[in-house]
Amino acid sequence: MAKLLMFLTAFVAITAIPCGIMLMIQPDGHLLQLNSNLISQSFLHNYLVPGIALTFFVGCINLYAAFKLWKKHYRGVFWAGAGGLMIIAFEVVQISVIQTYDWLQFVYLLIGFFIVLMALQIKHKELI
Repeated sequence: MAKLLMFLTAFVAITAIPCGIMLMIQPDGHLLQLNSNLISQSFLHNYLVPGIALTFFVGCINLYAAFKLWKKHYRGVFWAGAGGLMIIAFEVVQISVIQTYDWLQFVYLLIGFFIVLMALQIKHKELI
């Protein structure tokens, strides 16, 4: 189960970091073929803040978790749980801000939930 957890956190990191960087480079979203009307109707005027959040809060935390899990460090499971919570929070905020739904949002929500549940399961086994 720890290997699957490491894989999922690494997958999230390698998808979130490049996308977040692209949003920071071109905050209008055209590098990811995002419609600028989605975000312009919210309190945000472009994708810069979501790009920063995606890169650092989702991507880097999950990358750190994957690295710690790969090294079999005892805090890897903690960081994986934190990374899963970041994915869930990011997606919930994203859905509430743009008020549009896409299948990919639900895929990442499920991945976030699986990461949190696996981290809790592994941590529970360590406590017994």
